[in-house]
Amino acid sequence: MKALEHTTFPDVAERISALYNEDEDALLLGMLGQEYVIRHQGIFLRGQKAPDAHGAVVLDYLFSSGDQFRMTPWKSFGDLAGRPAPEFRTRVEVPLQQQVSNIIGRAATILPHLDAKADQSLIGSDMAITVQALPKVYLHIEMSQESNEFPPEVWVQFSQNANEFLSPSGLMGLGELFKERLLSLVRIY
Repeated sequence: MKALEHTTFPDVAERISALYNEDEDALLLGMLGQEYVIRHQGIFLRGQKAPDAHGAVVLDYLFSSGDQFRMTPWKSFGDLAGRPAPEFRTRVEVPLQQQVSNIIGRAATILPHLDAKADQSLIGSDMAITVQALPKVYLHIEMSQESNEFPPEVWVQFSQNANEFLSPSGLMGLGELFKERLLSLVRIY
């Protein structure tokens, strides 16, 4: 948070596709369907200090070296992080598997709250969605429901150069925030 004190917001705003509010000297940044206000004093969500996990992802994005957005081809966490991804699978994809039927059944209500839309499946799954997680970082999620032969399945992929906008820990954090937000919306709606 110390780095925010000396950040020149107008310079950062254009690079990361955030809005700069000159009157308040603050940035407005959308993440997973929610609007964050970034001030020199901290990061805020709905008028309150944003949870630390949210703030960590926002700061990682804010101070990244990324510039140009490239969506496809989609890449796995392991491809972007340069290491195997069993932890990502365990912490993000497996918990979502248990709710695939509920997610698919409520997609029309849930997706607008995430800046998400149904998309064409790349692998013939039951449903695919694309989420604008951050202005220059997208997620592509493939979901297959349980069948007689196979259990439910979820695969989360990132836009091609997401690792230019988030570190491996930022990618993991964004994946976990997406999972938590999606499961929360399933409970609400």
